[in-house]
Amino acid sequence: MCSRFELKADPAALMRRFGLTVPPPWPLGAERRPTDPVLVIGKDGGDLLPWGLTVEWQAALLINARAETLAVKPTFRPLLAGGRVLIPASAWWEWQVAGRGRLKTRLALAGEPLFALAGLSDGRRVVIVTCAPADDLAAVHDRMPVVLPPEAEAAWIDGARPFDAVAPLLRPHAGPFTITAEPGKPSAQGDLFG
Repeated sequence: MCSRFELKADPAALMRRFGLTVPPPWPLGAERRPTDPVLVIGKDGGDLLPWGLTVEWQAALLINARAETLAVKPTFRPLLAGGRVLIPASAWWEWQVAGRGRLKTRLALAGEPLFALAGLSDGRRVVIVTCAPADDLAAVHDRMPVVLPPEAEAAWIDGARPFDAVAPLLRPHAGPFTITAEPGKPSAQGDLFG
């Protein structure tokens, strides 16, 4: 979790929703995968950054960061003051066990065409912060991205606020959610980065 998400939105609607005055750069295509450039919003506006942090101790990119351990992990601790960003999204996918394979399942907030995922950035790359799943999603996956309520977004990206003050925001969203199994045969490979 989370290794795919969607940003399907009208740029003008996105600017209104996130209070942007300058149009942000726009990624090509709606489905975002690790290494793709993703739209991030910080205190200075929007930017495109590759999804996944590089670390010297492993070859694979870090695409997610567990909310529960951010303050103790040396990789993420330096990003907690000035590296907190919003990652706009319209949905994300998980791979649910189905028979002998896994079924791609689209998850979104019911009635909310756009929302913000909590992210961390080193200024060059970005990761998505994850947490335990909401009760409605536990049968689909054991983690979910942190979906910030709109009233918490400004606090999350405010680097002047200490991490201890915003850490309580990193919890499962209450929903409600729309859960849609994608048509087609379950994949034997499943979630490449899960």
